[in-house]
Amino acid sequence: MDQNWCIERLAAEKSVQTDYYDAAAAMNRPRRFPSPVNDPDWLEQASSWFVEGRVCLEIGPGRGEFARAAIRRQGLMQRYYIVDMSRVMLDKVMSSLGDRGGVEVNPICSDIDQDPLPAIPDQSVDRAIMINVFQDLQPLKALRHLRRIISPDGLLRANMSDREVRDSLRIDDEFFDRETGSFYMTRPPLEERQQDVSPLGFVNMNGNKVPFYRILKSYYRDQLHEIFQKCGFEIIRETPMILPKKVWMDSVEGRHKDHINEKKRELIEKFGGYPGKLDVIARPV
Repeated sequence: MDQNWCIERLAAEKSVQTDYYDAAAAMNRPRRFPSPVNDPDWLEQASSWFVEGRVCLEIGPGRGEFARAAIRRQGLMQRYYIVDMSRVMLDKVMSSLGDRGGVEVNPICSDIDQDPLPAIPDQSVDRAIMINVFQDLQPLKALRHLRRIISPDGLLRANMSDREVRDSLRIDDEFFDRETGSFYMTRPPLEERQQDVSPLGFVNMNGNKVPFYRILKSYYRDQLHEIFQKCGFEIIRETPMILPKKVWMDSVEGRHKDHINEKKRELIEKFGGYPGKLDVIARPV
């Protein structure tokens, strides 16, 4: 680690805790995060793919943007499991769905790192998706749980931070550890209610202790293939993602002046948006 800081962990292993998402659910005016669900083209394509399955599963629904799009489209979908570690967030998503068009929606409050989801039968899920979730997981645990419930012909889709892109473009975010590929998020969802969110630990910088609330992990592509293979999956597609310029600039990160350095501006102008994520589809083997 070449930065002039070190990490003090309080919550071993966890990359985010439930109260972080409880606080995110409590926001009256939610921040727009730089997420593909805010890109109408991606949302249309991904929800169409998702509802090709009869039994579908979403891990970490956020505030329900993807769930609402999938239910509007419906397709072949008959049963929809929605899993989140925060009961507050899960209740908010469920209350936002409106007319479900005959789709049976089953909310499950669970931490996928720890819970093998016994309520979902073996090999029953045709389509599973995780949007902005993989970066928070202990992947060897979560993927093994998902391997049990995805059908032999089923598919798992997830987006994750592409560490190769980050390294090649030398994106230097504050509190990014180049040795581990981890980014330490020092802003809680509700800064005015910071005391409601327990820190995972502290970044010690020049004698100052700065609390952090979430750890976002990025991966090299060969790491991803190895992780998925160990858990009984084969990656069959990996597509670089570019978040459109308007979506990124409208997000909380784009509006936060401290995060818009010249390198990021150059990248956004060059690519027509912000690169750095992979859209991965895997199947069980």
